[in-house]
Amino acid sequence: MKGIENTTTDDFGSLIRSGKKYTVPKFQRDYSWDTEQWEDLWQDIERMLQEKDGDHYMGYLVLQTSDNENFMIIDGQQRFTTITMIVLAAIKAVKELAGKGIDPEKNEQRGKTLIETYIGHVDPVTLEYDNILVLNRNNDGYYKDYIVKLGDLKRTHISATEKLMRRCFEWYENALKGKFSSGEEYAGFIKEVVNNLFFTVITVNDETNAFRVFETLNARGVQLSSSDLIKNYLFSLVADRSNHPSWIETLEGKWTTLNNNLGIEKLPEYLRYYWNSKNKTVRSNELFKTVRTSITQPEQVFRLMDDLLDYSQVFIALRDPTSDYWENDTEITHYIRLLKLFNLRQPYSLLMTANKSLPNRDFKQVLKETIVLSFRYSVICGLNPNEIERTYNDAALYITTNKSYDSGLMKNVYIDDREFVAAFSIKNFDINSKSGKVVRYILGEIERFMGGNSISLDDESYSIEHIMPQSPDEDEWDMEDEKVDRLSSRLGNMCLLEKRLNKEAGNKSYLKKLKVYSLSNSQMTQRISEHYSERWDENTITNRQRKLAEKAKAIWRIG
Repeated sequence: MKGIENTTTDDFGSLIRSGKKYTVPKFQRDYSWDTEQWEDLWQDIERMLQEKDGDHYMGYLVLQTSDNENFMIIDGQQRFTTITMIVLAAIKAVKELAGKGIDPEKNEQRGKTLIETYIGHVDPVTLEYDNILVLNRNNDGYYKDYIVKLGDLKRTHISATEKLMRRCFEWYENALKGKFSSGEEYAGFIKEVVNNLFFTVITVNDETNAFRVFETLNARGVQLSSSDLIKNYLFSLVADRSNHPSWIETLEGKWTTLNNNLGIEKLPEYLRYYWNSKNKTVRSNELFKTVRTSITQPEQVFRLMDDLLDYSQVFIALRDPTSDYWENDTEITHYIRLLKLFNLRQPYSLLMTANKSLPNRDFKQVLKETIVLSFRYSVICGLNPNEIERTYNDAALYITTNKSYDSGLMKNVYIDDREFVAAFSIKNFDINSKSGKVVRYILGEIERFMGGNSISLDDESYSIEHIMPQSPDEDEWDMEDEKVDRLSSRLGNMCLLEKRLNKEAGNKSYLKKLKVYSLSNSQMTQRISEHYSERWDENTITNRQRKLAEKAKAIWRIG
């Protein structure tokens, strides 16, 4: 990949003993690992030590450098810091042996050598450590003043992240207490641990390439904290261009509120949806470059943060139909439930800006049309999501600029009736907890359209009945396995049936099932016997699904 200077697989020991310096950017995320992560890593280390020639893979470490001597830790700081804590806890155990008079001279020298090898050198004048690892602005003071010095740890008037660092050190200190009886064994433990914990080290030359690495790895299922890069840029911009210390505190408060509102996992996703609601569409791997090009002054940073906080309320509410944000508007909450049911994220940029820029009446129109468009395009036709997302983003930008909405903005992704009916007529669903709710919704809407009962998404009295069973009784159904596999999941082979009647129908023959269907309160289910009274086969399934498709065409339409 362009911009990557090097990719290697290195053990922690070779990284830390190389004479290089590793710095966590000052505005990067604070130390946040807790007991669960400490225990997991310790168990991995113990398993590794029990195995002959054992090692353990620690994942990706993304570094940025311009001189190959000083490295910024762009991702991996939690793991890097925690391993250093383990080393320090073991060194403290060596020094305590010396303090107890156990081989004092050798253990004192051993402790000093271990510190210089893995932690840093002591300045002979100030007696301060020049540490190999430098943490961010909220962690480094406590790290170098208390933890590295291996004395009594400050316990009061410390921040939440400093408390986590103290607890982390004490957790490993307790785990190592009494584990070995000699300083030589503790030193051997340190050596074995650092030499057998391996990272895939990716080195880049600037923040833009680091962001691209993040997005590429995220696309492969390796979740990295790409939003930290954007945060670090924004904070650095304010710090470098301002002489007001309070500005950083204000910015920190806003970012913390945003992070608390969304959660770390959703923040990178939200940043892209927000940006695309107000600007020309950018892909994930271009977002950082675009932000860095567009936001160049502290005033812009604060305007951006205020806007991000404002829009985050809508973003969160779009995921939650029960949110107070919707003020119990049943029409809106119904559509939000469908967004969630269909797992639709592509419209977020459009819906956020529509909610903030349009009257409530127009927002409802956008919301309704988005559901119809997405139902046709995504749920039934299963088309490429990138095109419909671009269309939604373009519509969002139009609304941002003009403060108005026009249905014609999205006509290029409105699936016409002919294509929709054709796709609906052959649609199948392998029923699971998620797709089952989608099928219940579809059949319930058709039932209502036919003048039958209003069967809501919350109505648990109905279940999905496969007219041709998924596992038919050979004595009751004369059907080849291949046909059963192909036809049983077709929409035309499904109906809504009360749970008690579904249980009664079981795997009975079709003619016996018809008697059960006649007892249902669902008119669509009752009518099966009227239209298909003799047999149930591939032709009848196809015929019924075509008729359902014609009804669906009238239900999910715009205009």
